[in-house]
Amino acid sequence: MGKYEYTVQKSRLIDSQKNTLLKKLFARLVTNIILVTSNFIITLLSDKDKDKDKDKDKNNFLLMGRFESDNWIAAHIKPLAESNVCAHIWVVADRKMLEIDNVTYVTPSPLVKKIFGGVFARTYTAYQVTKNNDIDYVGGFHLLLNGIFSHVIAKINRAKSIYFCVGGWSEIIGGGVYSGTPLFKDTGKHDANLEARLINYVKNIDHVITMGSKAKQFLESKGVKSVTVNPGGIDTSIFEKLLSEQSKDIDLILVARLDPIKRIDRFLTIVEQLKLRLPNVSAVIVGGGNKLQEYKSLSEQKGLNDNVSFVGATGDVASYLSRARVFVLTSDSEGLPLSCMEATMLGLPIVASNIGDLSDIVEPGKTGYLIDKNDVAGFVDSLCTLLIDKEHAKSASVATLHKSASFTLHSASKTWDETLKLSEIKP
Repeated sequence: MGKYEYTVQKSRLIDSQKNTLLKKLFARLVTNIILVTSNFIITLLSDKDKDKDKDKDKNNFLLMGRFESDNWIAAHIKPLAESNVCAHIWVVADRKMLEIDNVTYVTPSPLVKKIFGGVFARTYTAYQVTKNNDIDYVGGFHLLLNGIFSHVIAKINRAKSIYFCVGGWSEIIGGGVYSGTPLFKDTGKHDANLEARLINYVKNIDHVITMGSKAKQFLESKGVKSVTVNPGGIDTSIFEKLLSEQSKDIDLILVARLDPIKRIDRFLTIVEQLKLRLPNVSAVIVGGGNKLQEYKSLSEQKGLNDNVSFVGATGDVASYLSRARVFVLTSDSEGLPLSCMEATMLGLPIVASNIGDLSDIVEPGKTGYLIDKNDVAGFVDSLCTLLIDKEHAKSASVATLHKSASFTLHSASKTWDETLKLSEIKP
């Protein structure tokens, strides 16, 4: 495996090292308390999950996480809800989200959330729901801390646990200091000992779901079993009409929250240099965030007012994708982005940083290009090729549409059937 497969956002460690000594010591103390306590509870209850009857055709699920959009719910919860192994899903989230058959949303008490914070409020709520219902599987999105706590809740209630490894190896390497998760990101050091303890914890989780193949390979190389790749699935009905009505008036599109890790500044530099070759190149940035005005100002400084448009947050991403010729992603770190999966549904060639699990979507020279994240010239050359060579762009579009079959709602539901039915219905 190439070195880039284990790339993490080193700036997060640098930021963490800037914390006060007291903050770092507090973070290290609390993270260790969380792991020690969780392991103690699991050890205490290690044999009790054997008593629960699992001989059933359909199962009840409790899932917890900080779900940020309905699109995320549609891609990751809906395929499970529509699978043959699912009876019902309770989702513990901060608010009621996309309405889906067989899905019930449960929100934590505002008072509990205010006192203990979002993660602990969701955990308490998830415990209550699991205790009061016949839950067979308890799952958490991201290891820190939903994945850890969901495993504890599962064992207390004699259910099976699921860890959705959304962030790949960055959730584990260095003890979570690169994850961006509160407490773990504040420890101020790359902690190999804490990393090993997290790996050992994951080894005891019943099912680990990764977004891509490289994350799966990483976990398996550490001895983790029962790892399945399931990046979620896209409802193709949303895109089918747009596919037949495409009118291309945008050259480049980037869809992401406006967070520093997405490197919108790099994208603007790429467009600035691309403009020297293609003066009328047009680009659209779709996504919201508190950096919006900052990036708008940077775009203006680079003289890109006539070339770059900022849409902000929108619920109609698909219509913008349908108007674009090439999808671009310039992030420093990713797993397998939902936006890339959506882009395949409309046959957009993809030019992206060579990071995370993006190689599951992008086949260099065939469906697009993977570029070293710091190689601005490489991005410019690849984009020029796709924008100028119409035949190559058409061929890449056809190949991307073919690749999209791996990322449909039906495909994700089928994976759930295979994952749980084969290993759990008849243990």
